[in-house]
Amino acid sequence: MSQEAQGRFKASQISGGTIGGIIQASNAGTSPMLTAVQIKSAKPAAKSYKLTDSGGLFLLVTPGGQKYWRYKFRIGGVEGLDALGAFPEVSLAEARQAHAESRRCVAQGINPVHARKDRKQALALAYLEREQGSFATVTAEWADATSQGLRPATRRQREREINNDLLPKFHARQIKTIKRVEITAQLKSVERRAPEVARNLRNYLWGIFEHAIESGLMDANPVPSIRLMKKRDQANHPALSLEQIGELLVQLDDRSQMAEQTRIAMLLVMLTACRKSEIINGRWAEIDLDAGEWEIPAERMKAKRAHWVPLSPQAIELLRELRRIVPVGQEFLFPNRRDPKRPMANRSLNAVLERLGYSGIGTPHGMRAAFSTYFNSVRVDKDVIEICLAHSPMSKTRGAYNRHEYMAERRAVLEDWANKLDALRESALASEAAPSATGKP
Repeated sequence: MSQEAQGRFKASQISGGTIGGIIQASNAGTSPMLTAVQIKSAKPAAKSYKLTDSGGLFLLVTPGGQKYWRYKFRIGGVEGLDALGAFPEVSLAEARQAHAESRRCVAQGINPVHARKDRKQALALAYLEREQGSFATVTAEWADATSQGLRPATRRQREREINNDLLPKFHARQIKTIKRVEITAQLKSVERRAPEVARNLRNYLWGIFEHAIESGLMDANPVPSIRLMKKRDQANHPALSLEQIGELLVQLDDRSQMAEQTRIAMLLVMLTACRKSEIINGRWAEIDLDAGEWEIPAERMKAKRAHWVPLSPQAIELLRELRRIVPVGQEFLFPNRRDPKRPMANRSLNAVLERLGYSGIGTPHGMRAAFSTYFNSVRVDKDVIEICLAHSPMSKTRGAYNRHEYMAERRAVLEDWANKLDALRESALASEAAPSATGKP
């Protein structure tokens, strides 16, 4: 028998034997069919050809000169081919080691190609979880992916709430280990202090975990249903007392506290009894300073009815001052500093009150409640009060009203209110001066 035939006979014995037989034959000194010299010296031919080693392992040499390690196997009568790399990146010894691992799989009835893919996926997932699977990392990725189109104030609010109430709790945790019971406990803890913040956090968390699912880090979203959260409190917005309004007016007179446009916007909310959104979204085209009136179109009103606002002399003076500040050609009374084609940020006035110490005590919307309370207390016609507030008249059943009804009465009421605000400011100033005048500390 020739040496080549003997080699093929031995290879066939190994191919038909067990893994233990392979190892035993190798240990016994069985010579492999291929050598490093043969592999290196193999030249390309017109067609691809194989150089066989043992147990189904062979080197495929292509017409282009590439050399690929392949393992041909059968499982349940079905033939398969396992790609083990290319020479010289994968040496002969490395190819045999990979081949032995693949044969172990075949011996157990496992397709080695599938097994290798599973291992790669498991390694990739482990890397993903280790490098990108922390709550902080996923949150940052989600925030970056969803920030486009949000107003800067909205982005800042979201970042502040997450930094205050989520990251301290879950920062370094692998996101897939965070359980629903933990999320629920955290949301309930925040809800006792700030229900609206808790609702916001729940919405953020839902998006964060959905992002994790889309990234392949987990399969199910553990965030509890919105039904878990308390319903929004429909109570009236916090309103300042008349004395507190006087103190606020004194603070607003300090121009160092805020931008001038913001100060004027806050004062106009107070003087006109309009909603905050109606003021900060105001357009110059809606205002006639000479006639002393402001016509707010229906599409900008909550009830979708146009609203006529008589302007007091104090309001007209503020608007003339604003006209000197805002460049001619701007559409909005209060253009956004970053994008003048948009109005002032929605939370700007709330932020002013919070900064001045009225957080939880008063809101811009609460100024309307103060207006209503005062004029109801001095027995002004309720229909006039309600129309000033752009509400349907209380004593009438019709669903709409003429926006110019009670024009004289409404102008008188808003001028009285402007004068009342001036009186409240003077009273607050007098109270501040009183201690020093009497020598008391």
